[in-house]
Formats: sequence, structure tokens, C-alpha cells
Amino acid sequence: MSVSHEGRRRKYEERPSSCRVCGSAAWWNGRRLVAAVVCGVTAVAEYVTERVRRRARCSDRNCEGASWTVHVDGDYPHRTFQLDVVSSAIVQAAREGRQAAARSHLCSRRSIGRWASWCVGFLRAEDLARLVARIDGEGLPPARAGVESHAERASWVVGLWERLGEVLEARGVALPSGRCGLQRLLCWQRERHGLVAWLTKAASPRLHVELSGLVM
Repeated sequence: MSVSHEGRRRKYEERPSSCRVCGSAAWWNGRRLVAAVVCGVTAVAEYVTERVRRRARCSDRNCEGASWTVHVDGDYPHRTFQLDVVSSAIVQAAREGRQAAARSHLCSRRSIGRWASWCVGFLRAEDLARLVARIDGEGLPPARAGVESHAERASWVVGLWERLGEVLEARGVALPSGRCGLQRLLCWQRERHGLVAWLTKAASPRLHVELSGLVM
């Protein structure tokens, strides 16, 4: 049975991106279903029990890249609670308290505390603010005056990531799709450099974001 030219053309067009390790063409290699909590349309957060993630593999059998999961639409690896939920919960907790944020985002108050600590410790807020101001200082989230709570500082950092995404996109940087700046920028780092920011392992090294490479 022969395959039409149209069928062969579609097959090649639908290939996943090339292997990040060796640059060879990649092929689809099955799929898997995962459970995730994401920001929904009608609710602040919703639980998705069968989120499809496709698998790909390098066409070179000798490549160390082997196979990998293709993440799209803001999905981030090793996360049940996706980054849009993390950002949204941090902001609401600063405004209304952890209890209200936990109810809206289907998580525990303790989880929100861990997310806030990770967000504050991931990158010094002052360094992030200086970077945003260096690119475009207009619309920079205002610094907190006086004593601020841990939740307020985490919310400010989320705002800085949001503003950084906006100014980079205005300068022509093509960022992945997503609902918040933290999500889009960390997905950009993963796609471009293969680096994953772990939120789930307290002992894992923090991701080194090469921010100088982002400045236009």
C-alpha cells in the first residue's frame, strides 16, 4: 500500500523539534497521560486528570538524548501544580491570606508557603528589578515601603517576572505561550537551554538563569 505525497508531507511537518543534544531529526514516540492542576477559565484552578503529553525520540539511535517528553502550552515538567497556579496563588495569598488562596487553587496553605519561599529564593528580587529597569523602567512594579511580609515580597517578585516577560516580548523576544511571566520565562529557559527549575526538591540546585542573554 503506497502513501500519498500529501500524507508523507504531513508526517514530516508534524515532527517534533530536533534533538537538543545532537541536532538530529526527532520522531514521535508515544504519549502519556498526567494529572495536573492548572488555572481554568471558569474557576481559579481546576484539576485535569488526563492531560496528554507526547513523547519524542532522537532519530540517531546512538545519541545520548534518547527520548524526552514534549511540553506545550505552558506545561512545566515535574509539576502537578503548574506555574500559572503557583503565581496566582502567591499573589492571592499576599492580598487575602493563605487560607483563601488555598481554597481557590486546590492546594494546602503549606504548599503556598513553599512556593513563596522558592519564588523569593530563586533569584534576588533586587537583581531582577535592576534587569527590568535596565531594559525598560516604565511600569516597574513599585518596591514595598517599610517592613514587608514574606508573602508580600513573593508577590512583588511574581510581578517582576510578569513585567520582565512584557518588556522582553516588546523587544521582539519570542516567549512560549502561558498565563504569567514566571511560566513563560521558565518555559523559555527550558526550551532554549534544557534547564529545569525544580520546585519539588528542596535539596536540588537552583536554576542559574543567564539573564544577560535576555537583554536586547
